[in-house]
Amino acid sequence: MKIQGIIMSFIIGFSAGIIPFSYLLGRLKGIDLMKIGSGNIGATNLGRVLGLQFFIIGFLLDGLKGFLPVLITQNSDLYPAFAGAGAILGHIFNPFFKFRGGKGVSTTLGVTLGLVPVPFLIALICWIIIYFLTYIVSVASMGMALILTVTTFLSERIQIHVKLLILAIGVLIIFAHRSNIKRLISKTEPKTIFWEKK
Repeated sequence: MKIQGIIMSFIIGFSAGIIPFSYLLGRLKGIDLMKIGSGNIGATNLGRVLGLQFFIIGFLLDGLKGFLPVLITQNSDLYPAFAGAGAILGHIFNPFFKFRGGKGVSTTLGVTLGLVPVPFLIALICWIIIYFLTYIVSVASMGMALILTVTTFLSERIQIHVKLLILAIGVLIIFAHRSNIKRLISKTEPKTIFWEKK
């Protein structure tokens, strides 16, 4: 691998990852996500505040900024895995918000759709199932990260550097949910039923 290609791929992904779609959608409705709900700028907090429709739009847009960098770096001298890593890190550690961002779930799904479509599909289905069993987004998201990692490593066709990236992503998502884990242990983590909102 050429270091220049790795750096350029990462920059492309990071530049997409720092676009705060869900936060901007909130601002369009006169809401600052950092000052309401959980204070998170991701799609889940957007959905808690504005309802299911806005959650879906924010989720898809945050996913798109993970998928597109992977897509445009394929079939070139660049490296899709590093573009995906940049997008996820840009989303979670957004420099425009003092390196605070979303939890990275939707962007991760976008990245994995481009990199490992079969594990992506399995992980997405698991997220949906766990969510409807618990209505706790954090549990569904961490379960998704675990399933994604396991299914990726079970595939013999996926390159080792991609497997290691998915493993790192899984660990990063769990780390991003550390406050949720504390609330789960203390049984104070709220359920989120988007369609009961506005």
